[in-house]
Amino acid sequence: MANSLSGKSILVVGASGAQGRVTAKLLAEEGANLIIADASSDALEAVRDLASVGSGRVLPKKCDVSDQQNWVDLVSFGVESFGKITGLVNFAAVLSRAGVEETTMESWERTLRVNQTGAWLGMRAVIPALRAANGGSIVNIGSVDALVGRGGGAAYQSSKGGLRLLSKSAATQYAHEGIRVNCVHPGPMEVRMLEVVGPKADPTGTKKLEDILRSQVPMGRLGRAIDIAFAVRYLLSDESAFVTGIDLPVDGGLTAQ
Repeated sequence: MANSLSGKSILVVGASGAQGRVTAKLLAEEGANLIIADASSDALEAVRDLASVGSGRVLPKKCDVSDQQNWVDLVSFGVESFGKITGLVNFAAVLSRAGVEETTMESWERTLRVNQTGAWLGMRAVIPALRAANGGSIVNIGSVDALVGRGGGAAYQSSKGGLRLLSKSAATQYAHEGIRVNCVHPGPMEVRMLEVVGPKADPTGTKKLEDILRSQVPMGRLGRAIDIAFAVRYLLSDESAFVTGIDLPVDGGLTAQ
């Protein structure tokens, strides 16, 4: 549907990552007004070209998701800029693949602070604005690691599992106010490969890991950023007006096994 988000005003947090950037571009093309937020000012420079993509306005704003005041300032900036906020997408996350014994206290606390506490702070900050707009949509980005145990990633899986239940809790609490909360769960993604193996990884090893991950997916390929973007667009639009509290795996059938 052309311009299905026209008139919407949406916060996209963690917008400079590959998934966030592609999603923000699609939302802009659909006519949404966007505040694109990231912890790094340099990262925001990379998405400034979105301002010329669609009919809506696109504004950058620095935001550390682990800081409560940063969230308050971000929501205030959105309301001041657009008059209202109707949506929030939480992409901001850090990735750790260490297992239970290998995870350090520092890594555990940082992962939960960004991935779970950060999303909670964002939801708490934006819900009054959504209420003032007579409803809206929050889309949290989880992971298939929130749905099934896959070994390793103790802090990451814990944070995404907590985010999943936080989303369901909020969905049931605020449904009567027209505020919807849903979780998109990406499977193995092309854009995550560099983060998993590191920029100096041996290409042969990288190819082997890609083959292993691809073999786990019934559809036989890794996910692409646009796959996630389409799911997020649906959950932000009025097409999903009767959808709240769901887990939406975008994983090529991985969790259906």
